[in-house]
Amino acid sequence: MPSMRQLARAAALAMLLPCAAYAETVVLHVERATAGVDPHTSARMVDVELKPESRQALADFTRDRVGKRIQLRSAGVLLSSATLQSPLEGDSFRITAGEHGFGGKSAEEIAQGIMKSGGLTVDDENTAK
Repeated sequence: MPSMRQLARAAALAMLLPCAAYAETVVLHVERATAGVDPHTSARMVDVELKPESRQALADFTRDRVGKRIQLRSAGVLLSSATLQSPLEGDSFRITAGEHGFGGKSAEEIAQGIMKSGGLTVDDENTAK
């Protein structure tokens, strides 16, 4: 289960507004995606547990991008865009719905979509793709 520190990082990642440009993409393979409600804020969220091979890939990608913006996508749909405060290390993270939810989709639909596609992508915003 994610630590409070990991959850805080992921929540910060999930709450910022989307942007359109990016350059490098890393594919993250997901072990499990579970919808729920944050007990502290009552916001809808999705807990994501990564497969072992993706844990290091995410840590490596984010370690070099502290202070820069990254984007998290599922099947090409932008879920979150944020400026990294620290590397995302560990086996899991949380995606929290923003002020307007998950762009018209429920947390359950997002979790099911992640599991159906088998993963997520994370990319940076250095140049337009």
